[in-house]
Amino acid sequence: MVVVGESNSTIVSCTRWRRVTDADLVALVSDEVFQPDVVWKLLDLQVTCGTLGLSTATVKLIDADGREHVACSVGTGPVDSAYKAVDLIIKESVSLLEYSMNAVTEGIDAIAMTRVLIRAEKSHLSTHALTGELVHRTFSGTGAGMDIVVSSVKAYVSALNKMLGFKEQNPTKASSIKRTPASS
Repeated sequence: MVVVGESNSTIVSCTRWRRVTDADLVALVSDEVFQPDVVWKLLDLQVTCGTLGLSTATVKLIDADGREHVACSVGTGPVDSAYKAVDLIIKESVSLLEYSMNAVTEGIDAIAMTRVLIRAEKSHLSTHALTGELVHRTFSGTGAGMDIVVSSVKAYVSALNKMLGFKEQNPTKASSIKRTPASS
């Protein structure tokens, strides 16, 4: 048995032996361990929603230089309107691929843990560690809070920070990949 990872006293193990390559390690580090410098941080969030009107959100983010940015947006729900307001500030086109939320604690004041997966519209290309195929790079983010919209926005901003940090770290990697046609 090989210990692959450890989390809160739970050991994840694998009984099948597999050679771990440098590409595998790079993929693990770049996605899960990579914690970029905080480019954006949630400062304030106000949401109005209900059955009789459009959901609206006002989001205030602070950038790495300490400047505050505010945007307002409407959406199909409180999370959608908040995400659209964040997009107006950050000015990066992204697609939300996955959204999940779980209660971490019990009761009326439960803490929500949100996880999102995003991909840039002008997607970064990476090489899949096992297959060698070019794939569109995705970025995950998590957030927690007693308010589900705050938890959701924290997760979204976390994923955006990873994406922006990766973009700064590898500015020309996606454009420098040479594609060779398959031989017939």
